[in-house]
Amino acid sequence: MKQLKKSRKGFTLIELLTVIAIIGILAGLASAGIPMAMNKARQMVASNNLRSIAQAIVSIRNEGKIITNNGSDARKYQASDVAGFAEVLARYTSVREGETWVVGSDVDGYTTVPQHVLSEIDDGTNELSGGAISWDVVVNARRNPKDEVGYPIAWLRGLGTDGEWEEDAPFGRAYGLIAFADGHVKSVTNLLAEEDQLSSYDGKSQTSNYMDAIGANSGSAARKPTVLKGQGAE
Repeated sequence: MKQLKKSRKGFTLIELLTVIAIIGILAGLASAGIPMAMNKARQMVASNNLRSIAQAIVSIRNEGKIITNNGSDARKYQASDVAGFAEVLARYTSVREGETWVVGSDVDGYTTVPQHVLSEIDDGTNELSGGAISWDVVVNARRNPKDEVGYPIAWLRGLGTDGEWEEDAPFGRAYGLIAFADGHVKSVTNLLAEEDQLSSYDGKSQTSNYMDAIGANSGSAARKPTVLKGQGAE
């Protein structure tokens, strides 16, 4: 009589070790992808935050106002540093959250990022003073730039006039953000490639230097655009 072979229900040691090895590899790939996904999420948050700042600046410009570091009058709001700039937006626009101004690695400098820029809207303490702020902003910005779409008004801190972000920027040297006078935001690695360069203020050339792009080298001393610098965590 022909004997039927019994089916084997168990695993050999080699099979078990192979399965364990595969599980380990998959777990390693998953864990390696987590930091990358978290960094991408932080970049998306940063881009949305800068867009909110840019649109708030545009709304102030549309009201015929400017933000300046040279005194205030009926058409000017005073800001001597980025915390003061954030305070202007908190008072006169809807951008009031402290977390709008702190992104990337700068978040790590706080135990808790301030919920609001001002402790009270009308008469409160500036909660960002002295802490990390992730954005550089332009004051005395040109009111009618020749290329509004290409005129920068704010960007991720750490950008040098050579067109590259520094190592201690919120996302290091590999990722930067710039907002423009029409309210749009662009993500770039740096400003060295021709397609990523800025338009010079006179509109005659491309440049990697944001000072040339904002028109900082023309006009009277009191009216020249200048940049208020953000700062990292100490």
